[in-house]
Amino acid sequence: MSRFASLVSLAALALSVPVSAAEQGGTAKTETVRLADSKLQIELDPANGTLRQLAQLPEGYNQLADSTEPLALWQIAARDGETSYTLSAEQAGLPKIERLTGDQPGLRLVWDKVAAPGKEPLRVEVLIRLGQQDESLSRWELSVAKPKSLRLTQVRFPRVPRVRERDDEVLAVPRALGALARNPRSLTRGKNNQGTRLVWPYPFPLNMPCLAFYQDHGPGFYAACDDSQGYRKELALWSDGQGRVHFEVVHEPEQEAAELAEFRLPFAVVLGAFHGDWTTAARLYRESPAAQAIAARGRLRRQLTPAWLSETGLWIWNRGRSPGVLEPATVMRKHLQTPVSVLWHWWHNCAYDAGFPEYLPPREGAEPFQAALAAARQQDVHAILYMNQRLWGMQTQSWIDEGAERYAVKGPDGKVRPEVYNVFMKSPCVPMCIGTRFWRDKYAGLAEEVFCGLKADGVYMDQTGVMASCYDPSHGHILGTGRYWTDGLAALTGEIRDRCATRGRVALGGEFCGEPWIGNLDLTLALSVSADRIGSSPVWEPIPFFQAVYHGSTIVFGNYAGLVHPPYDEKWPADKTLPGTLTLLDRKLSQQFLLEQARTFAWGMQPMLANFLPSQLQERPEEIDYVTRLVRTRMRSLKYLLYGTWLRPPALDVPQQEIDVAQIGVYTPLRASKRTYPVALAGAWRAADGNVAIALASIHDEPLRLQLPIDVQTYGLPARCAVYRIDESGRQRLGQFDTRDPVWQLDLPPRGLCLLEFCPNEKE
Repeated sequence: MSRFASLVSLAALALSVPVSAAEQGGTAKTETVRLADSKLQIELDPANGTLRQLAQLPEGYNQLADSTEPLALWQIAARDGETSYTLSAEQAGLPKIERLTGDQPGLRLVWDKVAAPGKEPLRVEVLIRLGQQDESLSRWELSVAKPKSLRLTQVRFPRVPRVRERDDEVLAVPRALGALARNPRSLTRGKNNQGTRLVWPYPFPLNMPCLAFYQDHGPGFYAACDDSQGYRKELALWSDGQGRVHFEVVHEPEQEAAELAEFRLPFAVVLGAFHGDWTTAARLYRESPAAQAIAARGRLRRQLTPAWLSETGLWIWNRGRSPGVLEPATVMRKHLQTPVSVLWHWWHNCAYDAGFPEYLPPREGAEPFQAALAAARQQDVHAILYMNQRLWGMQTQSWIDEGAERYAVKGPDGKVRPEVYNVFMKSPCVPMCIGTRFWRDKYAGLAEEVFCGLKADGVYMDQTGVMASCYDPSHGHILGTGRYWTDGLAALTGEIRDRCATRGRVALGGEFCGEPWIGNLDLTLALSVSADRIGSSPVWEPIPFFQAVYHGSTIVFGNYAGLVHPPYDEKWPADKTLPGTLTLLDRKLSQQFLLEQARTFAWGMQPMLANFLPSQLQERPEEIDYVTRLVRTRMRSLKYLLYGTWLRPPALDVPQQEIDVAQIGVYTPLRASKRTYPVALAGAWRAADGNVAIALASIHDEPLRLQLPIDVQTYGLPARCAVYRIDESGRQRLGQFDTRDPVWQLDLPPRGLCLLEFCPNEKE
């Protein structure tokens, strides 16, 4: 008996009789198949499987707008030889619908004669189960029995029609650190209101496969994938031009499911309803089986990160030779009286974004470089060195000498795909295929020389999250879309650690948050807190979605906050140097700087200062004082701000203020604009011992009197408990919290920073 037939037989044992008319609702007017437990009710159209209702119980609010129009529950793009065609549920005839028995209510839908004209039929099966995570969630699975010769190029499932329109709509997606859009329906209107798609590929730039579309602090639609293996997929919302917004998950089967008699979608999709906001959605995802499994792999959680990483008080992101990098970091170390670490760009022999991977020797020579690193380490200053983990410059000699083109990523046409980042040199670089042993050996060998030879403390693997589909059959991986990119990263980091083990633990950092690699990297750079500075659209607000799920499992660090114009690489053409290099930015941009630092603090990240010069201690004392107090406060609060679990912070009733902001970078001349933001931020964290702290950061020039409504139930607070204030000066007891008056009043001084700590085990 085939594996597929065995599964069908076993499933049939759990099935009752086919769904009857009475079970469907009994009347022609309510021709739906209903599935419900105490928390969620689903209704499907029996004619084609179109989802009609997704309602949270007991309230009964339907997340979907009322309609009788069909939207195919699934859609499959197939290829048979040279013939391509699309199959969909609405064209496949009546499905057989049966009800599953057991503790979790469920349905089984089968379309057993799915075929294009003149083609051998397929059998499509959908399983739906309720009772997920004891929440208003449902689990959706799909399998296809097919001829082995038939290729499946794309599967769209499930497809959710007409998300109901409501007041104060918000869309939250874990893109980068996290992003939130208000009035998101307007983003789907497209040109001339013809409708458009919003698509988020996973695992980059979508770092977790979930989203929430909701009324602010009201009912909401939740979608996620239960996938602990990191299969590539897309989550998409689209409008049909009439204001109706639909949702679907899109997956391209690996190897197009060739030579398989049965294709099973390699992950389940979770659809559900909730009441709340993005923090609610983050909690739902954090408690999912997939997220629990991924979080357990985190190197911070497994205590595998080098000790100095956890002890870092501040990161300095400087570029160039050691006098402009390590010496300023050492000055800051003495100023803060806490360990400082360095993210070091432009240390290498080649021009940035042009000469990779010809990093060695360092610009100032190996011996002076090694001596500078050793001296800095004696002062509690550690450094990770920049090395792009995917690019090779096509104009380098090594590109020719080492035959690198053979191991580069190829498109379907067999050609490389050059990328140009350096606007001054216009030098093309090519992404290398991480699925090849050649590239992994090349990069791991460089990392070994950096760690064991130069005695740096680690490597910053730039563009970690940027993936590619490679079609070169000589590389030994499956062709096109697949997990070989994340598997290749795991193999690469494993090889680096094996090579470096004789010296100790090497720190490996990367760019872009991503759940598939938190077990491979020690820390991740996230620049979302500097959204305005890096030129993000003002339509999207940064939120700490990733932190709300994986904080305590991995270290997230950084921002792009600096007080001067960016530097210019000495290896670039001298005649193209931008004016004002490393000169002070206008003081009117200070509020932007403070906002970036405040987000870093409240959102539980390791802080950073970009392009720091010792002269800034005197030239920008107010801004440096803010960073100083932030670092000292944070270092007293690591059980919350490094290891804690995110909770919904209390709403802050504070003024909104228009501030000057600037987009600026090493390739971007300053572009000034204005934005309006609250003058204070909050984050809330639960420590492993049950204590709860609210991190508060003001960027206001005036004192603030805060009335903080405390969510006693969510925070798990007893009737009475002790309250402390933690700031740069220490920890001070404020009094006792009493749930009979659940609003705590706190005064924040101008530009104040502190944590308000609630200790349930201390009642007197």
